[in-house]
Amino acid sequence: MKSFLHLTVFILFLGLSPVACAMPIEARVVRQEIRVRLLPERHLLEGESVLELAPGAVGTLTLSLNPAAEIETVAAAGRGAPFRRGDGRMQVDLPRTEEGAALRVTVRYRCVFNDPAPERPAVTEDPSYGVKGAITSRGSYLGSDAGWYPAPAAGPTRRTIAVSAPAGIEAITAGRRVMRKTEGRITRSVWEEAHPTGGVSLSAGPYVIEERDAAGIPLYAYFHPEDAHLAPRYLEAAAGYLRFYAAQFGPYPFEKFAVVENFFPTGYGFPSYTLIGATVIRLPFIVTTSLPHEIAHSWWGNGVLVDYREGNWCEGLVTYLADYLQEERKSAAAGRDYRFRILADYASLVGPVEDFPLRLFVGRTDPASRAIGYGKAAMLFHMIRMRIGDRAFFGALRELFRKRCFTAVSWDDLVQAFSTAAGEELSSFVKPWLDLPGGPRLALAEVAARRQGRRWQVRGKVTEERGAYPLTVTVRVEGKANRSDTALRLAGGRTPFAVATVWRPARVILDPEVDVFRLLAPAELPATVNRIKGSRELTVVVTRRCAAGGGTLSLLLRSLGQEGAKLLPEENADPAALAGRDLLVCGMPAHRELLPELPEGVSVAADGFAVGGKRYGGEEDLLLAMGVRPGSPGRVAALLLPLSASAADKAALKITHYGRYGLLVFSGGENRVKGTPPPAGGEGVVIPQGVRR
Repeated sequence: MKSFLHLTVFILFLGLSPVACAMPIEARVVRQEIRVRLLPERHLLEGESVLELAPGAVGTLTLSLNPAAEIETVAAAGRGAPFRRGDGRMQVDLPRTEEGAALRVTVRYRCVFNDPAPERPAVTEDPSYGVKGAITSRGSYLGSDAGWYPAPAAGPTRRTIAVSAPAGIEAITAGRRVMRKTEGRITRSVWEEAHPTGGVSLSAGPYVIEERDAAGIPLYAYFHPEDAHLAPRYLEAAAGYLRFYAAQFGPYPFEKFAVVENFFPTGYGFPSYTLIGATVIRLPFIVTTSLPHEIAHSWWGNGVLVDYREGNWCEGLVTYLADYLQEERKSAAAGRDYRFRILADYASLVGPVEDFPLRLFVGRTDPASRAIGYGKAAMLFHMIRMRIGDRAFFGALRELFRKRCFTAVSWDDLVQAFSTAAGEELSSFVKPWLDLPGGPRLALAEVAARRQGRRWQVRGKVTEERGAYPLTVTVRVEGKANRSDTALRLAGGRTPFAVATVWRPARVILDPEVDVFRLLAPAELPATVNRIKGSRELTVVVTRRCAAGGGTLSLLLRSLGQEGAKLLPEENADPAALAGRDLLVCGMPAHRELLPELPEGVSVAADGFAVGGKRYGGEEDLLLAMGVRPGSPGRVAALLLPLSASAADKAALKITHYGRYGLLVFSGGENRVKGTPPPAGGEGVVIPQGVRR
């Protein structure tokens, strides 16, 4: 899905004049033809756009175009037309025509696009890396917000895009591919959209193209030559996801689907194609994570559009329907684990300063905003589904897609759709989750068990730190081979419960299936990379045995969002300097107290390490082991142990992609081991008093 910025600028533009009746009459575009020529060696685009206006058009035509664009000619009805420019917009004065006659406006222009694309990007939460438009020999990317073509304020009903480039440079954009050929030194392609949904992006590069058909939907892979061998796997997976989502929500709404490789690491879902960066597309898990996510955007975000005035709901919905649902389809345990990771990420990454209500989420800008707009929103959809059931939940989405495809939908529209399908009003249930930051903090208290004859009576209370949420939570009493679940409606503050069993209770678990969004206490959190990413008090201890160079450490910290972290050589890392801090220790420390509590099965030494009984001692090996920091409650420590500068250099920028893990082994930059140590415990799992022995 891309980009909300164009829509926001348009909305603001409509509100510029305080007197609506004084605004000039705005012409409506029914068809637009865009013809561009890419000249990569000069970073240059030469363009011509023909806009066909609705019959009887009078007044002005307002177009958005890059302020740096040089306009060569503007013509209306075949004659030169006056125009004005300012703030990235141009207004064309239209001549009068005979009543009922169509009018065509032609704009010829040229513009240089050379935003610097990163060679080794370290920031992962900004999906654009600051690149709106770049035409280079490595590849070309022109985002919908780059102003690479004259864009009318309201999109046309049909749009055609023709692209020419040096031979061997293939271009792709939205719509159906009408033509593609190479003649002489020029490669051309033509694309046609039947349902333009706003701004349009374009990509080009020295692609190898592979094609398939999936139940009448053309599938394309536009991959760089060195990665062309990955295309069959991506196309096969894409065909499966398209079938799955079509069965869930309705027919695929676009003319084709393509997986396109970008020359810098993006992860975009555009209408009819996804654009994935080269370094990302090679990661083995992308086929089962990012790819279904971007395909699901074909229905939600690019099919049913987002009304951004009430926030962006589609990232949370797509996270739930793609990332989460793929796990749930594997097993119930995998689904539970994913829900727990959402809560753990939120608790690790979102502090009071970063928090904001879900309704204010528009797009991710950092790990905290992602945890809110993707994770918290996904849990809200899960809670709605748990409340109304699968039939009403998925039925509401099917009906919404059928009725509202290619129109903008708000959070309130979604809630109304779920309410209608369920036959109950859900707005009072949903409203606090949308309008309040954070969430409830729940815990078990005063839990005790008493034997009464042949039965056991378990009593306790669920404490709720914030009583603003309408919550029903499960309290589970477990025995050696038995369990009993009780649905408890919380009344705020302290809600008592009582459970009778005929077997000896062993422990009590709050929300055992993780069906409720809540704030986890530090003791409930596993030690993961995300704890480092979310740390507000991180110190990096550099030992004399740290094999990572200063530049590599800097890149690692930038990728983790910790470029401002304090660095200390080990000889200066005295207890006073480290008090109350999370630690990242590079290299084996001389003082063992700097080490985290290592996960089970992990041992370390200056010349290597062992994990799960396997020893690693090669120059290309690297270990990252997370654990709680001994003697510092609520704090974590990480040991980064590269066995050479090369090992550190090859793995540094990949670590951030493994945020949910606390144990990582890399060899030559390739991940070999990943795992997550269990959390210490917390107040969500307790052994009742009276049964400790």
